[in-house]
Amino acid sequence: MVRMENILDNVENPPLFLVEERVKTFKNWPFSDKDKCNVRNMAEAGFYSVATGDVDADAAKCFLCGKELDGWESCDDPWAEHKSHAAKCAFVQLGKREDELLLSEFLSVIKQYMINDKKRVAEFAKELIDERAKRAKQFNRHLGRK
Repeated sequence: MVRMENILDNVENPPLFLVEERVKTFKNWPFSDKDKCNVRNMAEAGFYSVATGDVDADAAKCFLCGKELDGWESCDDPWAEHKSHAAKCAFVQLGKREDELLLSEFLSVIKQYMINDKKRVAEFAKELIDERAKRAKQFNRHLGRK
């Protein structure tokens, strides 16, 4: 059987579209493997941990749509919560675990992930450029230039 990881053998740092990479992010997840809201179920539903401490120990974000959720309870179903809060997420709409995806579906997920990632980078760059332009304009005004 061909595993999705094998497709990316030559990728140095596989991104979060791989379930095993998402699993690794859940260092101090507050729920046990016996709970419905366990690490494996969270990762299979597309989530990775974005927790930064005890206050947000259960903060998780979808690798594809970017929806961030916290306030999880041990009995929560990660797939149901993801669908409830982000029904338009392409990963939710597929409704399959990574090992159930057809190659064409997996490649579609990777494509969307890369598009979304490039958009985030472009938005960040635009904000940075806008901020620097604003500062330059203020500096020029301070010098009496227009």
